[in-house]
This record gives sequence, structure tokens and C-alpha cells, in this order.
Amino acid sequence: MGFLSGWFQGDRQKDLPGFALEYLSSCDQVKRSASLEGLRFVVFDTETTSLNVKEARLLSLGAVSCTSHQINIETALDCYVSWEESSRPENVEIHGITKRQSDKGMTPEQLIETFLEYIKGAVLVAHHIDFDVAMVNAVLDKYYKGLSLANPKLDTAQLAIRLEHSRFDRSNVNRKDYTLDALMERFQVTPLERHSALGDAYSTALLLMRLLYRLRKRGIDRLDKLTI
Repeated sequence: MGFLSGWFQGDRQKDLPGFALEYLSSCDQVKRSASLEGLRFVVFDTETTSLNVKEARLLSLGAVSCTSHQINIETALDCYVSWEESSRPENVEIHGITKRQSDKGMTPEQLIETFLEYIKGAVLVAHHIDFDVAMVNAVLDKYYKGLSLANPKLDTAQLAIRLEHSRFDRSNVNRKDYTLDALMERFQVTPLERHSALGDAYSTALLLMRLLYRLRKRGIDRLDKLTI
């Protein structure tokens, strides 16, 4: 990091609340050369009003903490975003999220603090992670300008492609073969509850463990060989 970029970053961070600073510090302590065996992963998923990042609004977020061998379902997050009646998205019910769940959900600020506390020092994982990260970052930036997710990140779709195709020639990759449904069928993962944030996070965590097992057998056993 250059002097000027470091200076501006420090200048932006001075106005962040303590929980955000603690979160950023925890991400700095994750060693990129760490063995996969010793890492904590947080697998998460979001439900949103659309797939257009610029227009979509976050409806719910689910997350589970796991190692490469075990899921800690007892501490799972299943969070809904509370919207004011006048601004509640019209298509909430389309996602199976009831008005009662939305009304009793967290405020965006509460969601931010809860999620950042949960993912301290962890590797973030999702299926097609760029979208989920963009949705969370949009909320972070709205309430705490300049704050964004700083964890190392893994995408289960990309891990599966890495496992099944040469790194040097992926011209024949069929993206339809790497949807979450397609991979769950191929790797014999029984879905918990499709198209709910927590259900998809749990299913993705099961898929992650199967992928990591096969990757370790190939000698890919460190974080810096996998992160994006």
C-alpha cells in the first residue's frame, strides 16, 4: 500500500465506530498462508428484491460458521431487514418473507453490527459471492461511508470449476453446470431449504466441505491457493 492510499484509508477509518475498527483489525490478522484445516469459514447468503445490484434492496441474510469438517449450526444467523411501512418492498412476499418477519427484523444498522461481529477473523464464502458481497457492501457504505467487507473470500462456484477444469483452459466451462442446484446434485448435497438465506447458506456450507476435501487431496491445502 502506498503512502497516500494508506493515509486516505486511515483518514476514512477514523470516523468508524469501534465495532467496525475491531472487525477490520480481525481481518488483517487472517494469514493468507494459513492451512485450510485451521481456518474458520462463514458461509452466507442474501435474499434481495432483485438481481440488479444497483437497484436491489436487502431483505434477509443467513450465515453459518464452520470449519473444513464441521458446521456450527447452533450459532447460525437468520436475519431479516426491518423496513418502514412506507418503504417496504412490494415483492417481499414473493421471496417467502412475511410482513411479520420484515416488521420484526433488524434495522440496517443492527444488521451491520451483528454481521461484522459474526465474521470477525473468518474467511467469507458464498455461491457466486460477488453479488452477495456487493449487496452487503451497499448497506455498509450507506451507513458507514467507505466501509466494506475485508475478509478473504471464497466462491464455491469457482472452487468447483477449479476442481474440475484445468486452470489454463476453461473455455469449455458450462455455467449451467455450476449453479448451486447443479453442484448439490453432483456432490450429493441434500438441500436444507432452497431459496431462503439461511437454508442456502447451510447447503453451501455442506458443498464447501466436500469441495475442500477434494482440493486437499490434490495438495491444495492453503488459503492463498484459493482466495479471490
